[in-house]
Amino acid sequence: MGAEYESLFYTEIRWLSRGKVLGRLFELRHKVREFLLTQNMLEIYQHLDDDYWIAKLAYMADIFEHLNELTKKMQGQNENILTCSDKLQGFIKKLKLWQKELQKGCLEMYQRNSYYN
Repeated sequence: MGAEYESLFYTEIRWLSRGKVLGRLFELRHKVREFLLTQNMLEIYQHLDDDYWIAKLAYMADIFEHLNELTKKMQGQNENILTCSDKLQGFIKKLKLWQKELQKGCLEMYQRNSYYN
């Protein structure tokens, strides 16, 4: 397929950790789409050919990337219930702000959705 990543189906390798699956699928969407077409998997192919579905994938990939960052921050050696609670409350406030911005049509905080602009 000529993709940067050779082992597309091997899910235990580092680049395809559970937290990064959506981001990797978004990055490789064109190659995955080609593959699905060659394998005659048209039902799944249709999703990767749908701009609205791709926008949702990009949105989810961005949100989960932020969640993964939060999780890593909360697992630090000097973390306790108070610092974790503060970080979680901060993240919830961020999500509410992002939701308001999204309702206004602002996608600046979503890195992957910027390709639609």
